[in-house]
Amino acid sequence: KTIYMDTFGENHAFVAGARKNIGMVMAEKGEYAKAVEQFEKAKRIYLVVRGGDSMNRDVASAISCMGNVKNRLGELDEALEQYMEALSIYKAIKEKITTPEGTAIAIRDVTATLKVIGMVRAKMGDLDAAMTFFEEAMTLLRSSTVDASSIGREITASVLARMGSIFVKKGKLDQAMEHYREAYELTVRNRGTSNHQEVASILHYIGGIFHKRSDFDEAMNCYQEAIRIYHQTLGLGNPTAAGTLVMVGSIHYKRRNLDSAMMFYREALRLNRNAYGLHHPDVAPILKSIGTILTKKGEYREAYNIFRDVLSIKCTIHGTGHPEVASAYKSLGNVHYKMGELADAERQYRHALTIYRRTRGEEHRDTIAAQTTIEHIRYWMRERGQKKMEERHSQSSTRDPSTEERSC
Repeated sequence: KTIYMDTFGENHAFVAGARKNIGMVMAEKGEYAKAVEQFEKAKRIYLVVRGGDSMNRDVASAISCMGNVKNRLGELDEALEQYMEALSIYKAIKEKITTPEGTAIAIRDVTATLKVIGMVRAKMGDLDAAMTFFEEAMTLLRSSTVDASSIGREITASVLARMGSIFVKKGKLDQAMEHYREAYELTVRNRGTSNHQEVASILHYIGGIFHKRSDFDEAMNCYQEAIRIYHQTLGLGNPTAAGTLVMVGSIHYKRRNLDSAMMFYREALRLNRNAYGLHHPDVAPILKSIGTILTKKGEYREAYNIFRDVLSIKCTIHGTGHPEVASAYKSLGNVHYKMGELADAERQYRHALTIYRRTRGEEHRDTIAAQTTIEHIRYWMRERGQKKMEERHSQSSTRDPSTEERSC
């Protein structure tokens, strides 16, 4: 970036491209504010270079990158707004293009953005809207020659997999499996081998179907093959395998093989911490799983320390008033409860309740559940207090009267 600025000045496309690449690295490291700053500067430079014309691919790309950051942070409304803005630009460009090569690029941009919008809609729980975007992408791909190209087949397979995930969430596992298998076959044909990281990703999803059906042996076969491919193609230290390692750990957890589950969770944690550091969204869920196992094993102090790390990470990423932070307070409260520290448990759950009330509202299930738990804890606090009073009364009534007289 510095060389480009010294050579061309700040307002040059090369500088904007460098800033965008720096932003992508920052985002991977979890430094989201810095990433957004770089993307915004890149967008501004692209606008200057284009004479203020926002209807160009570089501007849309910078906007989409900002959407990626918001998506990663869980700020889905803002992410959706960014993606929709990028989509409108890509669609406008597509309508103006006349050359076959330009049309192919425009279709790829539009379909890729439709896919990510569908993914955000799915995260928001609007599955039907998500499917609408996926179907629009599929229609566009299959009505053009892009579908026959390598990159077109790659996008098609990716969209098929996302459609499969919608069917999973709707409980339509047979339809999900059909889409995943079609994506698998298309990817193997496109890559010319089954030993590719994209194939591993689809095997992970297929394993998830077997997992949901409680066919743990078949799920394990898929997960282990996916891990093997990741290790062989990306290397043993690549964090891409972490998500599949977590799924293997979850099968061991369901089979009550807690030590085996812990081994896989810790390996996934090692990969992500080495790649991203502690304060990263992919680290917190694994730490939470480790803390849950420690709680199950009665190792409460170690579990408590783990959950404090989870709270720290979520506060750093989301701020102190986010529902994810409330979830971390609940985990701490649960450990206090297990240790019989009812006042501390009640305090942690009150923190969670305050956040849920502010972010979810009074009628949301998370708010109601937190309130119910607090009432339960307070009930046992009253019971414990009553029991102590009865014990003191019992001790008083059994004292030797002569001793009582001497003490007066």
